Amino acid sequence: MTIFLQKIYLLRLVLSCAFFAVLFAVPALGQTVTFAQFFEQNGTQDFVWTNNGGISGTFGNVPGGSPIFFTYQNITGLPVELQGIQIAHMSVTTTAFLPGSVVGPNVSQPLDQVITIDITRDTPASPGTGGGNRTRLLRVVISPAINNPGLVGNNGGNSATLSATTPDHIVTFSSHFLSFGATTDRNMALSFSSVTPAFTLGAGGFLQSVTAAGSGTFASNPVPTYGGPTAAAVRVAGRVLGPSGMPVRNAEVRLTDQNGVVRSARSTAFGYFLFEGIQAGQVVLVNVLSKRYHYQPQVISLTDSATDLTFMPTN
Repeated sequence: MTIFLQKIYLLRLVLSCAFFAVLFAVPALGQTVTFAQFFEQNGTQDFVWTNNGGISGTFGNVPGGSPIFFTYQNITGLPVELQGIQIAHMSVTTTAFLPGSVVGPNVSQPLDQVITIDITRDTPASPGTGGGNRTRLLRVVISPAINNPGLVGNNGGNSATLSATTPDHIVTFSSHFLSFGATTDRNMALSFSSVTPAFTLGAGGFLQSVTAAGSGTFASNPVPTYGGPTAAAVRVAGRVLGPSGMPVRNAEVRLTDQNGVVRSARSTAFGYFLFEGIQAGQVVLVNVLSKRYHYQPQVISLTDSATDLTFMPTN
């Protein structure tokens, strides 16, 4: 790539950051600070929404993921090779089963299932700079909480956004290079341009199939720190209860760690569950699956063992 093109992409990144800085200026979030952003390398239609015959929709990328430029920001102590533009690929995966709606001039397509965003370095960083295989720059896992996140844009327009914020949504960050154990407020925003064809509802009331170019920003309070989590192992335990406070037996409890690894356990006759040997210093997602009740997932920062989790049904 020529120096001229690099400067153009850097300018576009700066402009994108300024846009999202305004977007994130929401008092309820506290003082979140941008720690990363990305921009497509080619500016092509790499993001794809597919209307599955009016019964569901899927949102993702072109095969192989979108080639992007990625940068960390406002993080002290980064080694030289993690400073500046990182050559990476990005993938987004989710499925939606709720149709969209038109409110005033806007179309909103809710994303009611878990959204996973992976940003992966094209080549591993040097040994000693991070954990795992030293390629995961950032993973974002988003689950509905108070509200569903969604694709939102002007009806008949050619641009859209997707944002997620705590506590409206459950936003979990992880990385081979950064620790998010101290973060509380977490948010992200993606901006889509050149939406083709127009952004409007199609079969079954779901957003019609479209493609788009995209960019995005990620923020937290406080910003993450450089350096992998500690090697210490901790326990995660708790209890699953019914509406009257009685124990729920044989409910499936799932723990998803920062690397996306899912562990499962079953609640005992007294409703108790236990996970052992969980790496400290990371943020994990714990949720309960039951045929009888619905439970709100919990995000836990594992600075130490967490053994007093309680799950009560929300319905």
